[in-house]
Amino acid sequence: MSSPGFYVQAAKILDKLALKKTTIKAVTLADDVKEKKKMYAIINETLKYKPIISEIIEKSQILKNEKKLSKSLAIVLVYDLLFGHAKNFKNAPAFQKIMNKNKARLNAELVKIKIRKKAVNNEDLLPKEIKNPFILPRYVRVNLLKSTVDKVIEYFQKNNGYELLPPVEGKELAHFKPKTFRKDFHLNDLLVFPANTDFHDHPLYLNGTLILQDKASCFPAHVLSPPPGSVVIDGCAAPGNKTSHVASLMGNKGHIFAFDLDKRRLGLLKRLTTKAGCSCIEPLNENFLEADPNDPKYADVEYILLDPSCSGSGIVSRLDQILNQKSQEENENETILDIKDTSNKLVQERLKSLSDFQLLTIQHAFKFPKVKRISYSTCSIHQIENEDVVKRALESTNEFRLSAHCIPQWKRRGLEGSVEHGRCYFIYV
Repeated sequence: MSSPGFYVQAAKILDKLALKKTTIKAVTLADDVKEKKKMYAIINETLKYKPIISEIIEKSQILKNEKKLSKSLAIVLVYDLLFGHAKNFKNAPAFQKIMNKNKARLNAELVKIKIRKKAVNNEDLLPKEIKNPFILPRYVRVNLLKSTVDKVIEYFQKNNGYELLPPVEGKELAHFKPKTFRKDFHLNDLLVFPANTDFHDHPLYLNGTLILQDKASCFPAHVLSPPPGSVVIDGCAAPGNKTSHVASLMGNKGHIFAFDLDKRRLGLLKRLTTKAGCSCIEPLNENFLEADPNDPKYADVEYILLDPSCSGSGIVSRLDQILNQKSQEENENETILDIKDTSNKLVQERLKSLSDFQLLTIQHAFKFPKVKRISYSTCSIHQIENEDVVKRALESTNEFRLSAHCIPQWKRRGLEGSVEHGRCYFIYV
């Protein structure tokens, strides 16, 4: 049974997520959340049913009858009453009284929706993309500052009873048995587990040996590949997974200037990289575009990592689908901007603005006197943010070319013809 404070905190988390300035994992696994697993579960499940719950709340008029309830608090309470497990709210007597008083009306509205939608059970009310999402396997990066891949593999085999399977590519990764894992086919510090594997209480995660990081975000550091002793700039560093990955590959030998203009996000980077044991990172609460390339402290910078703001259109996540659900009322009163719809004029303007900013970051990186390798990455599916930015950047300089040797075992490359020799040079995740 959940306490009143638990429900109030869950409601505040829903409010934060509505602003779309954070992620489900970030707010539910934050330091001030005591029951992290439980909170993560209720937020995910509440968001799945949120459009249905919003309709029930509107039709039942519970907010008019219960003036002390906020919309978000009502959503959490209605979820737990109708879809969850807290049928009587024993540890929250004030909420128990409110929900018991409105229980019959709320149930009646749920039944009406089920009849209208011809739903046999609650899950039938969910859209297909939520009920049957495309789920990626769980990727886990081994932090080489804390251990080795072989030692981590041995730990899972001896202490957790896992079986190591041979590395595979593509669709074969969909076939995972419980208690099995693999080395990644392409990246030597990455392990692959079944999608539902939870590491948040695992001792190797808690001590910083394991970093929960998607495969796509592990490519940039490997592409950059600065050797130990290098001086590196991460121009768009927070929240810091890529920064800590570079430090891991360098063995903490050298120096990394980590730029981010957002003080809160830079604080997150400091916490994450400290936990990971990184001692070669210098966080800078500055705009990379305003950094003077001729400043003596950057005189030895040879490697620059750039992961600038982008449309995020290439992110495949069940959690994103949940967050982007709209109730009928919201759909009627809100213009929804689908960043994947390039026929939309507003989307075109947004992508043009992003690509211009991305180009500026690369061109600024070109100005550092000793820089010899730049890794540029986005999580976008759009050519305008990827190949087109690279093409424009290369057209603006005679000193740089695309590398022909980036992770040769990765076969998928950029769009043929969009950049000279694009199929040979471009890493496309």
